[in-house]
Amino acid sequence: MSHRFFCLLLLCIPLTLISQTRTAIGLPGPDYWQNRADYDITATLDTANHLVSGIVQVTYTNNSPYTLPYLWLQLEQNKYRPDSRGEAVSPAGSRHDGSLTPGMQVGGITVDGQPVQDVQDDTRLQLRLKLPLAPGKQVEIAMNYTFTVPEEGADRMGRMPSEQGWIYEIAQWYPRMAVLDDVTGWNNLPYLGPGEFYCEYGDFEYTVTVPAGFVVAGSGTLQNPKEVLGRDLARRLDNAVESDTAQFIIAPEEIGQALPASEETVTWRYQMDNTRDVAWACSPAFAWDAAGAKRPDGSRILVQSFYPIESYEGWHQATAYAKSSLEHYSEQWFPYPYSSLSNVAGGVGGMEYPGLHFTGYSKKGNSLWVTLDHEVAHNWFPMIVGSNEREHAWMDESFVTFMGYYAAEAYTGDDFNSYISNPQMMMRRFMEAGLDPVMTPPRRVQEGFSDVVYFKPAIALYLLREYVLGKERFDYAFRTYIEHWAYKHPQPEDFFRAMENGSGEQLDWFWQGWFYESGDLDQSISSASQSDQGRLRIDLENRLGMPMPAVLDITYEDGSTETRRFPVDIWANAGRFSTRLQLDKPVAELRLDPDGMLPDVEPRNNVWRF
Repeated sequence: MSHRFFCLLLLCIPLTLISQTRTAIGLPGPDYWQNRADYDITATLDTANHLVSGIVQVTYTNNSPYTLPYLWLQLEQNKYRPDSRGEAVSPAGSRHDGSLTPGMQVGGITVDGQPVQDVQDDTRLQLRLKLPLAPGKQVEIAMNYTFTVPEEGADRMGRMPSEQGWIYEIAQWYPRMAVLDDVTGWNNLPYLGPGEFYCEYGDFEYTVTVPAGFVVAGSGTLQNPKEVLGRDLARRLDNAVESDTAQFIIAPEEIGQALPASEETVTWRYQMDNTRDVAWACSPAFAWDAAGAKRPDGSRILVQSFYPIESYEGWHQATAYAKSSLEHYSEQWFPYPYSSLSNVAGGVGGMEYPGLHFTGYSKKGNSLWVTLDHEVAHNWFPMIVGSNEREHAWMDESFVTFMGYYAAEAYTGDDFNSYISNPQMMMRRFMEAGLDPVMTPPRRVQEGFSDVVYFKPAIALYLLREYVLGKERFDYAFRTYIEHWAYKHPQPEDFFRAMENGSGEQLDWFWQGWFYESGDLDQSISSASQSDQGRLRIDLENRLGMPMPAVLDITYEDGSTETRRFPVDIWANAGRFSTRLQLDKPVAELRLDPDGMLPDVEPRNNVWRF
């Protein structure tokens, strides 16, 4: 075995990230800063032309130590232009196919009420300020915009017909501030489709004007329920949050009839504070049910599901599924902070936004459970802990995949499986595939994207909890990481340091083997002998690149057993380790990894029989 796996931590984690903003213990430092973007958005949906038009006003606060001569925003609807970089990289017909549109048209751009020079490049918009924005100051940005809703929006948004009307799932729907941070500066990578998002936090107030008869599901809290629902439906909504089981706001037989008669259009008002984004969906075809989930302190969260009549067979359980996941994650890791959470059935297979997610309308049973659970978990990563999905997609996808393993165990209804129901077998397959390292930016992953971004690092976390650290030490360190990075922007190195310092275990070998490299694991018993005096000699070998602690079961001739555990440090001598044990009775068999937890590529050499 190469000694590179025992490199100093500073070789694996750049020293440049240890500063007054990011500390050696993996937590924000005394000088940590991040900028803020507060939004006021008015939008209107023209269903005849599938057109969203709106006005966005952003109060942007510069908390950085830098004077900013320009600002960057994202115009992610430009991905669907025929000449976009995203169309060139992920054209129609691939997993991220999307209808072609003219993209997002912006105009009337002002900063503090004055016109400003703007430069648009693909999905990026640069505003060149007349007066640089000094540290501690803020500006008011305003512009109008329109875009055509693509029918297939990279499996993140779009529209689909249902029996009783179009279902619109609307995201990346307003010009959005890019993140300025202390590590990269402006994070203005173009949106290509496969890579997700990195957003500043702020407060959102937004309105959506739709044709009469449409139901709007939005991130955050509905501000005018009596106005848009009428007194009876608003009362149902108030009562639902106090119910432990789903109650209909609009029953399937009431679709198209329950909303009060009104003029041609109706405006729905929503608000969500301290969030990185908002999204919404609307349709005249929605049934709507809701219940209340409990936080650990006893307060309640409104959990809602919106779905067409053709989804009823599976989706009538959606609120119960999401409620179970929300309560589990709030108890296990960090209390859910927002007032509501909404599940929306439509054409998008599975995509998460703060307090709202889109899930395939045809899903049911375990398929619906595992997707809803995964999307609910995304409220913790990256919605509460605001990592950079565009660069480090594993910091949200693998975290929630890992979390889902335990949510499935905790679910008290049907016997559901998670995405990683058999960690050992999955990991063996990944190793045989020769995947890119987990730390590869998602846009550069050559193949096996889901394995690299979702499953391999999720199984690594599972083994870190179950095999290396134990539940108590892992959970304390992980909860501490969430608590201190809530509503902030951690980097991978912050996570690595937080887990090491919180657990009290140096884990440079673990991050190197599982995240920075793509090695194989093969622990073996190369030889063993015992004497009549009860002396047992065992020679162990780590035959391939990845080191892990060793667990050895000793089975005696009388049928009794005992377990010996050896730390990862045993492999420091070129991957070989010899030990001598003084035992009271003769041994019949030795077995490494007796519980079959490790993805050992050759388990046959794990056993030695006398």
